[in-house]
Amino acid sequence: MLPFTVFLKLKDIGQNVLPPYRERYVEIDMEPNQRVLYERLSNTLSAELRKGLARGDTSLLGVVLNVLLAWPDTAFRPEAVRHPRSREVLANLPPVFGDEPAPKEEWLANYCVEQKAKRRRVLFYTSYTGKRDTTARPKALLSGRGLKVAVLRATVDTDKREDWVSDQVDKGVDDLDPIFRTQTLGLCPKP
Repeated sequence: MLPFTVFLKLKDIGQNVLPPYRERYVEIDMEPNQRVLYERLSNTLSAELRKGLARGDTSLLGVVLNVLLAWPDTAFRPEAVRHPRSREVLANLPPVFGDEPAPKEEWLANYCVEQKAKRRRVLFYTSYTGKRDTTARPKALLSGRGLKVAVLRATVDTDKREDWVSDQVDKGVDDLDPIFRTQTLGLCPKP
């Protein structure tokens, strides 16, 4: 944290300080098998959470929330959910997607290709950039579609990120994935 922190609302900063920004929400349906597995996972984990809460055990709250939020974006890898205390396996899911893109990944690739045709660049954010790494698949998919992609890692200091983006634009990059954020903008699976 910085030594001095000020909390302001954007309206308090004044007009025309930030560049124009528009965000839109796009609903992407899960693939049918993915939907079935997600519902099974949700039911299993919710039942385990209820049992734990009835015993006064809140240790599953974070686990259940994190897995249910992350799994739709990481269904390309197996998922084993363990109880944080007992290490008992509560759920086990196989990967749903191999080399083929998930519906959200396919939408992103199509969108980026459309934008390139209009001579526009795309800046997109991914979640789960640590052990679940959601950056490699979109980068490979977009590169495979003929797009030049760059991934901004958290190791780039915050005061150097704007320059990093400018450098990538100068290099002709079509799509930028700044993974220092921890939320996905505009791309969420339908619950």
